[in-house]
Amino acid sequence: MISKKEIWFWHSCFASLHLWNSLVAKRFFFYTANNPSMFYSGAFLNNKSELLGKLNPSIVPKGFSHIGRVEKLPKEMDFPVIAKPEMGVTGLAIKKCNNLLELNDYMSIACNESIRIESYVDRAMEFGVMFYYYPVTGKSEVSIIEKRYPRVIGDGQSTLEKLIDNTALKNQFIRRDEIKRSFDRSLDKVLEKGVVVVLDYVGNASNGSSFHRINVPTDDSKIKRFLVEHLYVQASICFTRLDIKANSLNDLLDCDFLIIEHNGVKSEPLNIFIKDATLISRYRAYKHHWRSMRLISEEQRALGHQTISFNEGIREFFKQRKKLKNISAVMSIEKE
Repeated sequence: MISKKEIWFWHSCFASLHLWNSLVAKRFFFYTANNPSMFYSGAFLNNKSELLGKLNPSIVPKGFSHIGRVEKLPKEMDFPVIAKPEMGVTGLAIKKCNNLLELNDYMSIACNESIRIESYVDRAMEFGVMFYYYPVTGKSEVSIIEKRYPRVIGDGQSTLEKLIDNTALKNQFIRRDEIKRSFDRSLDKVLEKGVVVVLDYVGNASNGSSFHRINVPTDDSKIKRFLVEHLYVQASICFTRLDIKANSLNDLLDCDFLIIEHNGVKSEPLNIFIKDATLISRYRAYKHHWRSMRLISEEQRALGHQTISFNEGIREFFKQRKKLKNISAVMSIEKE
């Protein structure tokens, strides 16, 4: 799990690497040329339904955008569903709803915020896949990290509630109250020794998930070709991190997966949060991430794509900051 001190450390690295690459590029918002089909290349808040709508429907969950009460789901969808703010970030106010009553409870708290409602993807594993594509040279890079949801392991003596409380003491980010509500009927149950119970379904550090490196085969050409075709050729996306659900690593490499989100240039490489990696190797991954962002921007500008001005970017930053503050009120859903 990730500590708050560690998150602030990487925020400081973000600031220094941003500044250095901006000086080299001679443009503060150099990365806004990287993904022409995205609003400012994904540097700020983006509408999730619009982003996923640019991708092939076969590789994303069925979903729609909605404000207010839901009378019924579209005929191609069924419960459970995931509800989340259209303009949210870092796992903000994501809720799994098992029926129409739960969904409308969520919608009533969300008030007039636009909410994305999508089919829950019931696959065994979640991955963070970083995708870089250099449009002039045709070079592509893919890095894959496993996201592991918070979980408890039975000891044959403790109740599920006790195990959840103990885990919350060690992991300050898990959504303890919501987790307890979801396991309400099982909290008094004593788990047998070795039994694993997964507590959450959101692969974000802010919800208590951890990140782990995996051994990727040397030949990852199939997934590279697939992503180049679906992201760059079809959607003009060169730089993004994908949140992907698949049943196994082999399924992922064989392109049998669903993309539940992609983040554009505001993506962070999840390598930096791998606990068993050295600090220097994690910093090098972050440094490479920013250098790749700058080099892709240079190639995109060579193809005629433009960056935004400093003044425009600063105005948009404060505008989006205010918008996010308003959306964050939806987080009260987790505390109700």
